[in-house]
Amino acid sequence: MSDLLLGFDYRDYLNLHKIVLFIYILFGTLILKLLIGQKERFIRNDKNILLTYIIFLIIFAGTRHRKIGVDTGNYYNYFYLPATRVDNIFEIFLRLETDFLFEVILALTVWINDYTAVLFLIALILNITLYMFVRKFTNFGKEGSSLLLFLTLASSFSFLNLELNIMRNALALGFILLAIPYVLEQRYKKALILLIVALLFHRTSIILIFVIIAILISRKMHIKYFLVLYFLAIGASAGGFGFHSITFLADLGSQDLQNLSFGGETNYNVGFRIDFVAYNTFFLGLFMLFLNTDSVKNIFLLKYYILTSVIFFFNFYIPFSDRFGLFSWLIIPLLLYNIVNETYPKKKVFISTVVALCFFILNDIILFP
Repeated sequence: MSDLLLGFDYRDYLNLHKIVLFIYILFGTLILKLLIGQKERFIRNDKNILLTYIIFLIIFAGTRHRKIGVDTGNYYNYFYLPATRVDNIFEIFLRLETDFLFEVILALTVWINDYTAVLFLIALILNITLYMFVRKFTNFGKEGSSLLLFLTLASSFSFLNLELNIMRNALALGFILLAIPYVLEQRYKKALILLIVALLFHRTSIILIFVIIAILISRKMHIKYFLVLYFLAIGASAGGFGFHSITFLADLGSQDLQNLSFGGETNYNVGFRIDFVAYNTFFLGLFMLFLNTDSVKNIFLLKYYILTSVIFFFNFYIPFSDRFGLFSWLIIPLLLYNIVNETYPKKKVFISTVVALCFFILNDIILFP
């Protein structure tokens, strides 16, 4: 495979994605608005337009050069090159110290002798998983626009991190998201399979699995107790407490979990992040103000958002805490989608378009250009 965007740097990729995303928000949703009175055509075109965006993302992320994204280059040196030096495919599973399903991806692609094959397969799996998730979450377009939900998701801060950088974590998060609708439907066997797949892609998925279990166990606990925990976590983080303070994490076998107790020097901005706290708290206030808290679905997502925010706050003192921020940021579009569907059922396409556009402007133009 050849690099379709050879010569682009990360900033060029960022700008290209912003332009394409903006075009889809404006013109993709305009087409849907014209079809509101034609339910079958609306659902069909909602799916088809989304598929074109998925194809764009697969090509966009899957054909990038290895210099695009810090982890893209690191994975090339730490995993891909060693995988090309093995005598047989099975040796990959013995020599490489990484997550099992990522080793499977390497085993399936290394014989092509092109790192782009690895990146393309990762982009394919990730975006098909995200597509399946939004289709499932919207009841295949019957309860709202899959396209609009995905575009709002793609407007999230650090979404491009999933596409261009944190590959194993991205794959795991895709399957975690896909498991959530099955958890909400109490189809726990399917949810469990998807959660195990997530864990096999990245071991830190165990954190989110515990979050889901905690919510299910405490399903009768009032949301106010979670809110108390949220603000206590802010206070504790402001006081210097975090996972870096828990020394036993350094004794765990997983390198990913050991990194939670990082205490060395780094150029990354570590320490209490009032900007991230304000960002998460703004949306929490919005959800509490407009969300129907009598809905089991809403309460589950709200508790998930709160608990993952707490985890995020406790990671402020280690490098790349924004990767943990993704745990909560990816839930924001889901809760915004639910607010629009419940509050404006007859105008949800128009309002969802406005929300997607505002979310895009907030994240990609104003706060994180």
